[in-house]
Amino acid sequence: MIKLGIVVVYFVKEENKALLDLHFKQIERHTKVPYTIYGSINRLLPEFRKKVALHPKVKICECTTTDLRSDKEQIYYLEHLIGEAIADGCSHIVTLHVDSFPVRSDWVEVLASKLTESCIFAIPYYGNYTACLFFERDFYLKYRPTFSLSPEEFSSKQYIQFCKKFEHIPHAGFGFIYKAYLENLSWFPLTESKKKSAQFVFHSNIYNDIIFHLNAAASPDNIPVTKTSFIYLRKWLWRYLWASVFKIILLTKIQQKALGSIRPIRKMISWGWRHIGFRMFYLHVNWYERKKLLEDPDSYLDYLRTGKKKT
Repeated sequence: MIKLGIVVVYFVKEENKALLDLHFKQIERHTKVPYTIYGSINRLLPEFRKKVALHPKVKICECTTTDLRSDKEQIYYLEHLIGEAIADGCSHIVTLHVDSFPVRSDWVEVLASKLTESCIFAIPYYGNYTACLFFERDFYLKYRPTFSLSPEEFSSKQYIQFCKKFEHIPHAGFGFIYKAYLENLSWFPLTESKKKSAQFVFHSNIYNDIIFHLNAAASPDNIPVTKTSFIYLRKWLWRYLWASVFKIILLTKIQQKALGSIRPIRKMISWGWRHIGFRMFYLHVNWYERKKLLEDPDSYLDYLRTGKKKT
C-alpha cells in the first residue's frame, strides 16, 4: 500500500494567495492514496503561516532557519522534510512546489508504476527537477542521493563523463540523476505533454498529462504587465534567444571537456540572466500566465492538456 509524503518548501508572496489555495485544492482533488504534506514555513509570510499550519493534511516540520538562498536554501529544507517523511514511514515521496500540482487523479499510481529496482525515480528531465521528483523511501535510504554536488564532485572525472552523456542544468535535483548515473541505474523522465496548439503558452508545463508546473511563482519580483503584445514578444525572445544561449554555453562540448575554463563565461551569462533576462522577460511572462491560470484554473489546465479552448 502506498503511503505518500509530499514535501514542499512554502515560500508564498502576498499576491499568490489564490495560487496556494489552488495548490491545496488540486492535491486534495486528485490524490487518492493516503498522504501527508510535509511543509517548511520558515520564510513564509505571517499571513499564510496559519493557513498552511491549520490545513488538515499538512505537517509543519520545524528546523533551524538557514541564511542560504536560492537552490541551496531549497535543498536545505527539502532534505529536512524528506527525513521527516521517512521517519513517519512514508513508502513514496514526491517534491512539489507551490506552483506545481497534479491534474489527474491517478498521478501517484502512474508514477509509482514506473519505478523498479533499476528505474529508481521519476523527474522532469527538461524543466525544474524538484517540481515533481518522485521516488521510493528504500531507494533514498540505500543510495542517499543529494540534490546537488560538492565542489570536488563538480571537478571530478566522473562528472565530466556524465556531462558528455546527459544534457542538464545543475539546479537542485540533478544530483539524483548523477547518482543514478554513478550506480548504473535509470530514471523515468517526465516530459512536456501539452498539446501542440497550446505550445505558445510558454511559461506553463504539463508533464506526462499528470503534473502541472507554472514555474518561478515564488520569485520575489513578479511585475504586473498589461500589454499583451509585449508579453508575446518577450515570450518569443525567451524561447528562441535565451534558450539557445543557455544551450550553447552550458551544454556544449566546451563544458564537457573543460569545466574550469567555462566558469567565467557561465558567471557572465548568469549575471546577464539575473539582471537583464530575468527581469525583462521571465518575470513578465510568469505574471501573465499566472493571471490566466487563476482567472479560470479548469479552463486553463484543460487547454494545456487538450489544446481546445472553452467556447
